Amino acid sequence: MKKWVKSIGIIFLIFLALGCISVEDTDDVGNDAVVVNEEPEFDSNLVRDYVIVETENDPWENAIRKQYRVLVPSDISEEEVKATFTQIIMDETSKNNDIDAICIFAYDRKEDINGAYTIGKVDWCPNGNWGDVTSKIAETNDRSSYEYVFDIKGKVVNPTIDSPTELEFEIYDYFLVCCDDEWDKIDLNDPYAIVDEELVAQKVAEHYGISVEKVDEICLKVVEYQYQ
Repeated sequence: MKKWVKSIGIIFLIFLALGCISVEDTDDVGNDAVVVNEEPEFDSNLVRDYVIVETENDPWENAIRKQYRVLVPSDISEEEVKATFTQIIMDETSKNNDIDAICIFAYDRKEDINGAYTIGKVDWCPNGNWGDVTSKIAETNDRSSYEYVFDIKGKVVNPTIDSPTELEFEIYDYFLVCCDDEWDKIDLNDPYAIVDEELVAQKVAEHYGISVEKVDEICLKVVEYQYQ
């Protein structure tokens, strides 16, 4: 596997570890981030089925901040993503009006749920900034400064972008599984230990009866599609 393909994955893992970002940082994620100062125009007919797969608490002093990872259909449109995000926020805050900030990451494949979002993201928080929840806001539940910050992936905005086939996704997933298996064999006490991705690619190539170059090509295609 080409080293720069691995670097792409590392970059996105770093991005994921940083969690929700401020409005000022949205340009680093994508140029399509949209800030909405009030509740977006909402059409409940546009809400698609969704499943909340993971919920993470990220408290700050007396503030309740939550992050959600949700699965949505792969054919979801940009307006449907925004409507579904809005519905989730409305549902969650109706259950608990004391929630002070919400961040939602949306995916179209469960296999990707622990990585960077593949469909879109929304921040609902004061001034669109995750860190702007103050003790006073948490105490008073004053939502007058709250904004919705949407970041929708290009493949959703432009659905004509060529999607990998089911087989290509399967090959990519198998490559990741094989990499994980190899990492399980690594002595993590050895600072120089590393998985040989070329050997992993050879294993995948033999399993599917294709060339190593084809494995590289497929994995790169999936990575580019998922995160563009």
